[in-house]
Amino acid sequence: MIRNLVLSLVAAGLLVSLPAGATAKEWFVAPKAAGHGTDQAPFGTVQAALMAAGPGDTVIVRPGTYRESIRTVRNGSASAPITLRGDNTRGAVVVTNGATVLQVDHSFVVVENIVVDAAYARRTAVRVSTGVESLALRRVEVRRSSRDCIDIGAAVNVLIEDSLIHHCLNPAGGRTDAHGLVAGAVRGLTVRGTEIHSFSGDAIQLNRTGTAYAAGWNDVLIERCRLWLAPLAEGENGFPAGTVPGENALDTKVAARSPRARITIRDTQAWGFGGGLIRVQAAFNLKENIDATVDRVTVWDSDIAFRVRGSSADQEGAWVRIQNAVLHDVDVAVRYEDDIQRLRVWNTTFGSGVVRPFADASSTRVTLDVRNVAVLGGDLPAEATGASNLAVGPQAFANAAADDYRPSALSPLVDAGVTLYEVGTDRSGISRPQGRAFDIGAHEFGR
Repeated sequence: MIRNLVLSLVAAGLLVSLPAGATAKEWFVAPKAAGHGTDQAPFGTVQAALMAAGPGDTVIVRPGTYRESIRTVRNGSASAPITLRGDNTRGAVVVTNGATVLQVDHSFVVVENIVVDAAYARRTAVRVSTGVESLALRRVEVRRSSRDCIDIGAAVNVLIEDSLIHHCLNPAGGRTDAHGLVAGAVRGLTVRGTEIHSFSGDAIQLNRTGTAYAAGWNDVLIERCRLWLAPLAEGENGFPAGTVPGENALDTKVAARSPRARITIRDTQAWGFGGGLIRVQAAFNLKENIDATVDRVTVWDSDIAFRVRGSSADQEGAWVRIQNAVLHDVDVAVRYEDDIQRLRVWNTTFGSGVVRPFADASSTRVTLDVRNVAVLGGDLPAEATGASNLAVGPQAFANAAADDYRPSALSPLVDAGVTLYEVGTDRSGISRPQGRAFDIGAHEFGR
């Protein structure tokens, strides 16, 4: 009776295994084991180890496949998080089930080196509950969901780092949204060094929130990521081979009553956002009440690189600053809509294969702030006729044929720009200016 009561309290998270100041423990898990969590006698399931682990403890999962759903049991602390870590080489630990595979309900948790495989279940693969504070997902792989791969509620300080998220595919009705990562009223989300591909929604969607969280999401950073789509090499979860199932690399949505949400995207690549199942497909769909800084981003092989949208009947439009960007092989580089009021395109290079550098949609009363822009071609677009913008031939670049848009030694782009204090470095981190003035385009000529 007493033993059953203790187990029930542990499962409910009401007993913490470590008192304050106690030594952190390591708990071990191995396939088909039946021990009590030691190195020599490991647990046979990951969930059993999570039930035992307290603040500061580490659960070490040995290589193998674990057919279970797992969920956190209790909080760690800022100085003593609970860590779930796959042992050995990356990808060697697979947790899979036809349901939500990982449910995070508690704060100060770290998950590392785990593959989460939802086996195309009609459930989100990883779900992070509202109220969670300080979660890190490092070197995780999340794959094969018929819903979103990762769904984050109103959490605080979430890090997804050096991870891989892919094959989030929902074929219902021909195509239904299944996002790589979707977040509601998250505060302090960082997605770093992560690759997201093969989804039927967006790689990342920042979503509107319900009535309980009117403040909405804020302070989002996306850096050093690779976000892409390509025709499926073979049929997947109801989509035939050759389908481009997804929508955007990033889609922002903000509730009408929410304050302006801040987001930074930098050092990120996006490609393959064209030829899909939706009518208007863009890599970055930046809309509603946001303040977005886009720095050192590259987009190619897409219908639209940036779709930026102004105000609607019930809310203000996006504020967007694009700088140090390189855009090539896109039908439209920047599409601006709905009389957008604050769009700045600075020190950006429009390279080869750009059919239209700018395209307006319902924007008859707009003056864009376009400065230090280089356009590969014979003429500048009407939006970029300012004196600091130049249309140049391929000889102005180091190797335009290979999409290397650094200025050549005698390029007319060198020292021809105006000073923009907000663009203090170029896309390679070189300080501006290197000579007597800013160079035009995304790259400063390194002397």
